[in-house]
Amino acid sequence: MRRFSTGDGMRVAAAGAIVAGLVLALWAVPAVSPSAVGVSIASADTSPSPPASSTTTSSTPKPKPIDKRPKAPKFVPHKGKAIYIDRKHQRVYLYVDGRQIDKIKCSTSSTLPRRGTYHMMRKRKQSWSFNGAVTFYWQVIFTVGPHGHNIAFHSVPVDSSGNEIAPVGSPVSHGCVRLPYGKAKFLYFWITKKTPIVVRP
Repeated sequence: MRRFSTGDGMRVAAAGAIVAGLVLALWAVPAVSPSAVGVSIASADTSPSPPASSTTTSSTPKPKPIDKRPKAPKFVPHKGKAIYIDRKHQRVYLYVDGRQIDKIKCSTSSTLPRRGTYHMMRKRKQSWSFNGAVTFYWQVIFTVGPHGHNIAFHSVPVDSSGNEIAPVGSPVSHGCVRLPYGKAKFLYFWITKKTPIVVRP
């Protein structure tokens, strides 16, 4: 059996002193409160989320706006552009998909253009009467009269001094459909070859 020497006893005593010192040091360190840690974690994890309504838009569809524009008569096509010449009331109506977009006071003759449905044949920006005394603009030719003359939309004729021959609103033309200058210009660029032109009555 090995005997402990004096040196061994001193080493054991030193080790014991070190252990005792470590225990005292650990005992002196203030403990961290578990409850404090738990509260901080809970406050981070359980913060209220924003309501769903604030981050997402409502899925309820909005009602469509009501179209209050007058509807086209049944005898006028309800798809695309269409024109209705009302000889009785001296009015021209413009429609898109069966809804009125304009109502224009006009002048036709008492019998022309004849009842029927027509389409644009050709255009002229300016034309003159047979004797050259008056001129008119924005001519849209859509049929031919009984004597072979063109029947068209155009502005109110003016004389050499620029005076209008007669105001619109009465059947005073020779067969064409007279319109105010601005309206005739609009129709000139608006109409297409497929646009039906319906004449009643």
